Amino acid sequence: MRIAIAATGTALLLCGGAALAAGLGAFDALLAVSGRPLLDPALLRFADGSGWFLPVAAGVAEIVALAGQLWLVFQCRALVHRWWPDLDAQTRAAARTAADELNRDARELPGVQDTRVRLTGTATRPRLRMRVAFAGDALVGEVYGELGAGPVERYRQAVGMPDLPVVIRFRPASKRG
Repeated sequence: MRIAIAATGTALLLCGGAALAAGLGAFDALLAVSGRPLLDPALLRFADGSGWFLPVAAGVAEIVALAGQLWLVFQCRALVHRWWPDLDAQTRAAARTAADELNRDARELPGVQDTRVRLTGTATRPRLRMRVAFAGDALVGEVYGELGAGPVERYRQAVGMPDLPVVIRFRPASKRG
């Protein structure tokens, strides 16, 4: 969907730029259009003769522009909720405390070197995102089982969301040297 929107936006931008350039006379030498209107004379006569064409065209353009702006607002809101959940202050404080405990408990597991925890989503659809960096010799299946059975369950209980979806992403720890 985003590719189609980007392609449409690019095409409209190019058409608008070409119309502006033609109106300023950039194509006069190329197309021999100097002194001619951009629109066909028959279309101009129709637009001048009917009192409804230009207001309807402007209204349609306004509706399309409003729809685009609303879509942009919803996209920005979704982006914001992806990083900062829409939760009350008590739940947010409990989540912060529980995240510190979850990070501490997860780092104590064998093979885990670093963790990052973030509560994301909306108030109606929250989720916990966790990134775990592990050593090359760690058994990821065992770490996953230990996380789900202990620290993640304690996190869910601490924030009062027993069915909170959890996404755990594992990655090998970067070697520094």
